[in-house]
Amino acid sequence: MRVFVGYGYNDQDRWVEDYVFPLITAFGSEVMHGRAVYGGALPDEVMRTIRISDAMIGFRTRREARGQNEFSSHAWVEQELLTAHAQEPRIPWVEVRQDGVIAPGGILEAADAQRIDYREADRALCLVKLAEALKRFRELSRVTQVRLGPSTEVELIISLLDHPTFSATCQVLRGAVQSPPQPAAVVPIKGGLFAQLRGVPEGELVRITISAGGHVWRSSYESVDTVDIQVKE
Repeated sequence: MRVFVGYGYNDQDRWVEDYVFPLITAFGSEVMHGRAVYGGALPDEVMRTIRISDAMIGFRTRREARGQNEFSSHAWVEQELLTAHAQEPRIPWVEVRQDGVIAPGGILEAADAQRIDYREADRALCLVKLAEALKRFRELSRVTQVRLGPSTEVELIISLLDHPTFSATCQVLRGAVQSPPQPAAVVPIKGGLFAQLRGVPEGELVRITISAGGHVWRSSYESVDTVDIQVKE
């Protein structure tokens, strides 16, 4: 898993490199960042790096005083968080906000995303919360591969993989609650046609819907452990 880290490239935020980077590595993940090319506007190279990452942590730490106990933060970190939020499918992200830092407002403030509060005097608690976020990121980035059937339907689907209207979604059934449809990748691999589902735990029930060229195929809710998930037009 690749985790992009947005932070202030200064002595105040040096602790991110000293403690957070090793924590991410300890979870078996790769640290990504844009330190070499940061500037006023977010460079294309940094945006590309975020887009190939699996998750992001943005440290909105104090920069300039804006009033009594109020501070601005790093503009490029907000831009990096917005880039992660705007991805399709969206990259899971978490904002680490230091006490006194003004809320970002707009899309980031309205987003239903986890936020970690940071106090310099209690850095250990922040690191614990970050470890919990990294565990969640691993669950969300986990890819489950399920084979589709039957062969007669699969052959037609394969013939339409490059059709401009091709789309595939996955829904998860947890108890009596159906999740909203999420994009799913469908790829031909030697031995069959497979749907690649992100963030679906083992044993969950999923329904696959595929549409292309005026055709729609849909499965019933089946376990991801099923040998072949059957889709029907």
